[in-house]
Amino acid sequence: MDSIRAVVRDELQHQHQSEKSDELLTAKEAAALLKISLVTLWQWVNAGRLKKHIMGGRAYYKHSEIMAGMDSLQRYEKPKFKGRAKP
Repeated sequence: MDSIRAVVRDELQHQHQSEKSDELLTAKEAAALLKISLVTLWQWVNAGRLKKHIMGGRAYYKHSEIMAGMDSLQRYEKPKFKGRAKP
């Protein structure tokens, strides 16, 4: 009986995780998850580092895509400002 419970528990946890990975987040929720500003989120989208999904005229972000790319997203470095060339 305990082995059946363990199998059912594992299956329910797996199902819950797959449902969460398909969850769509708003821009505000995605930025909060990544601990970045909305401006940075939009910069990452424009740079192709993160994909947005448009539905009903609104942008959404897949939780699974954010989690899969979190390492590469956080290693992103802002380009250094070179300033004006000195004569």
